[in-house]
Amino acid sequence: MGLEKVASNTAFKNTKEFTGGMDKKIFSALGKSKVNKKRIAIEVLWIFGAAFIAFLVGFLVFYLIGQFMTEVFVEFVQKLDSMTKFYFWIFLFCFIGVYVARLIVWAVKTVLIKE
Repeated sequence: MGLEKVASNTAFKNTKEFTGGMDKKIFSALGKSKVNKKRIAIEVLWIFGAAFIAFLVGFLVFYLIGQFMTEVFVEFVQKLDSMTKFYFWIFLFCFIGVYVARLIVWAVKTVLIKE
């Protein structure tokens, strides 16, 4: 067994000890409900996907505001005291917008598609 395999197994064992088998407890509790592992995994992937899309769209909005609405850009940066905070707020609004759009699509699919 290679050294990296030993380190990997040790790290996995330490993680399992740290969490105390909480994953088994959570999924056994969820097994009694209608929520399944696949649905949770899809939602986690959607959160990361929405964050990635919001990062890109937020940067585009940040650039366009800075390029074409300079006065507005400067005003917001001065109010928030930094460009980083301004970008963070743009990112946050984009993230919420992407996730709300995803929820709307899900709701429309649920209503229109009958199984």
